[in-house]
Amino acid sequence: MKARIHGVGWVTPLGRDPAAVWQAIQAGATPRPGELTNPFTGRTHPIRRVDPASVADVAGRPRLRRSSVISHFAVAAALDALRDAGCDPANERVALVFAATNGGVIYTRRFFEDVSKTGAHAGSPLLFPETVYNAPASHVAAALGMPGISTTLVNDATVGVEAIAAAVELLESDACDHCLVVAAEEADWVICEAYATWRLTGEAPTIETKRESGAIFGEGSAAVLLGADGNGPEIAELHSGTLFRSIAQARTKLVRIVGNFAGDVPLVISSASETRFDEAERDVAPAARRIAPKAALGECFAASTLAQIVCATLAIRDGTSNALIPVVGFHGQVAALALRG
Repeated sequence: MKARIHGVGWVTPLGRDPAAVWQAIQAGATPRPGELTNPFTGRTHPIRRVDPASVADVAGRPRLRRSSVISHFAVAAALDALRDAGCDPANERVALVFAATNGGVIYTRRFFEDVSKTGAHAGSPLLFPETVYNAPASHVAAALGMPGISTTLVNDATVGVEAIAAAVELLESDACDHCLVVAAEEADWVICEAYATWRLTGEAPTIETKRESGAIFGEGSAAVLLGADGNGPEIAELHSGTLFRSIAQARTKLVRIVGNFAGDVPLVISSASETRFDEAERDVAPAARRIAPKAALGECFAASTLAQIVCATLAIRDGTSNALIPVVGFHGQVAALALRG
């Protein structure tokens, strides 16, 4: 059985309206990033941030007032995907699969900073629940009234494809009528420092100089609602991931994966983020039109992969016959997914 995408939601540095964000990306929008600063060294990192006003309707809910922004992003995107599909969880069995790479890093850093400076007794009972990876999924399920299956998957960016595969399995087993797949990430200086150590980030641009090669990180969320039938783009092909040990091996494996997919590919929604990992996509559908959302939105790990799927969905709604989504994860996995109109 194949699944279809019935609804999408998207919280991005360019706004929360999927159609408007998609148009901006196609037009080559590259908003100037803000900065995150390491308070100990003064080192700054470029970052593409979400305007808090775009999720104010969610952040003001009583349950979410003390939660970190990753949960605000997740709930907002999930809510919009359900609305886009006209789906009411109160009347249908809706499962939830949440995907993350870094999770609630802001509250995790704050919690362990307090513990390390003052002692275990200083661990805040208000912060601790937000440090666990499945906190956003809990907030989504509670805020949207979803009492059914809820699970959280954690991996590099390929986890977005894994989450779609899990959703398809849930639909095939008749465990739900719809499955809501959500991915979200929040930005913090400690994440930027970690990836800068691995030479995956670039320096902040100035008026006089261009940015060095490297990813600009972002934050936000994306959500897709899947159903077993009906209208909407179909999950035509899917490979949830395989390991690689070098960029050359990643390129070979990704070509092999995509080579098993049937049909011509007019559009590739790329996972390129201006790092050495971009080379892995070099031989994938070289004649196709390519769009790389991370140029506008920043590297957002699991949320970026769901954003690629949202882009492909919107392209098919606009008339594209099918689209390919290759994904290269920073931690050694490649995956791919194809949508058909």
